[in-house]
Amino acid sequence: MNKRLLLLSLGAIVCLGLGLTLHAQQANNEEFARRQYESGVTFIQNHRYAEGLKDLQAVVDSFAATSMADNALLQIAQYQLDILRDARATQASVDRLLKDYPDTDSAPMAHVLAGRLALIRGRSPQDVDTAMASYERVLRLFPGSDAVPAAGFYAGETLRMVRRTDEALERFRRVTMEYPRSPWAARAALSAGYCLVQQEKPAAAMQEIQWVRQQFTNTPVAAEALNLNTIIYRLYVRQPAQPTYGFSGKAVGNERADYKAVMGVVLDGDGRVLLGHKAGVSIFDKEGAAAGAVASVEPTTFFLDEKNRVIVARGGSLIADRAEALSLAVPSPEGRPRPLEEIPAALPTSRGDRLVADGKAKIVIRVTADGKYAGLFASLPATRMAMNGLEDVALLDGATKSINIADRDGKVLSKISPRGTGYELTDPVDLAYDTLGHLYVLDRAKVLVFGPKNKFVASATIPEKNPGAFVRAAAFGLDPAGRLYIFDERAKRIQVYQ
Repeated sequence: MNKRLLLLSLGAIVCLGLGLTLHAQQANNEEFARRQYESGVTFIQNHRYAEGLKDLQAVVDSFAATSMADNALLQIAQYQLDILRDARATQASVDRLLKDYPDTDSAPMAHVLAGRLALIRGRSPQDVDTAMASYERVLRLFPGSDAVPAAGFYAGETLRMVRRTDEALERFRRVTMEYPRSPWAARAALSAGYCLVQQEKPAAAMQEIQWVRQQFTNTPVAAEALNLNTIIYRLYVRQPAQPTYGFSGKAVGNERADYKAVMGVVLDGDGRVLLGHKAGVSIFDKEGAAAGAVASVEPTTFFLDEKNRVIVARGGSLIADRAEALSLAVPSPEGRPRPLEEIPAALPTSRGDRLVADGKAKIVIRVTADGKYAGLFASLPATRMAMNGLEDVALLDGATKSINIADRDGKVLSKISPRGTGYELTDPVDLAYDTLGHLYVLDRAKVLVFGPKNKFVASATIPEKNPGAFVRAAAFGLDPAGRLYIFDERAKRIQVYQ
């Protein structure tokens, strides 16, 4: 063999060795990226978000060339949107995914997220058209993708959110017909049930929702369907043969604690019950046992933020547990910010900001998560507020005993007067929406329920000498099945009604 052939042979061997080494390294990278991705997903599922994001971000940054990078970026975007409610961060992740990984298996769902983001930005015809176009791209570009039924579902949700109920129903039913085994079909059927309730067709809604229980037995969505049908049965079928609500015999909290100045009851996604009072917020687990507390001096209201933290209002500030107080102020004609003095009500929105009632000026303002003034929401007083799934806001005016309903931008849609057909509000003190859009009003010794078009639907009261009677109720909350958790000043604890 001459020298040249020998050198060529040696070169081929070296190239082959390098190729094998590179292939082995790529295989190792792929395997490690897969394990780190799975670790991140597991952390997210267990609500250990910081650790989950650390793993997912490592996949994106260190293993960008692997098949797991686009999946990790999609998981990050979904967390940013659904948990963190940070539309700006979500948009950046979606843009990067569609730019760097446009033809991967994560791209179709990225288009779905892009559609959802359009609706978060606004509800104008242009926003709706942008959202619908994103969903249409999924079907056109990725017709065999698992994201197709998801796009169909969110197209229906977009139409539902802008009150195009008939069109929304058509979209939902198309998903259930074409993809009956998909989890998105179950979600579509539940949303179809919501639409039918809003059309004052509760019997048809029950049938639509019952399909989910039959097709997806022993799943979380079947449990959700049971909760929704329980609400419909209670409000539209149970009466007049039986009372709308009865005392369950269960109570939360110890009456010996003697809670003072109770101003709120909140139930979170884990089944915990939170009670706001003069000394802060007491927390109870789903069995009703004490599970912690957030101390505060005479707070006026509280809510749970995107991170499931308790945020209390005291004076003119919003305070997170073990975090710095955010002092709020509004512009004044003199050019100097006017500090808020009293916050009777506050709640978070899907856009990551907060609606805050200014007790002195009798207005509601919008502030960012870091406490900066973002604009006037409504020139209306609000002693309590509640938000439904469409992001309509009910604002209780305790002085006039009336309730204004405004859309997510503060435009007043309707008003519930102190008196109407079949009802009278004598001393309303609290508000809450259920997952089907019914508005519940706590009126000291009774609860009134209003349905579509503010139509009075039902009432609940317990005779004074009966077990579970409430005559001086101060605050209440609802669980996913529509059970009432009412704090009564005489009972000195939260009583449960079903």
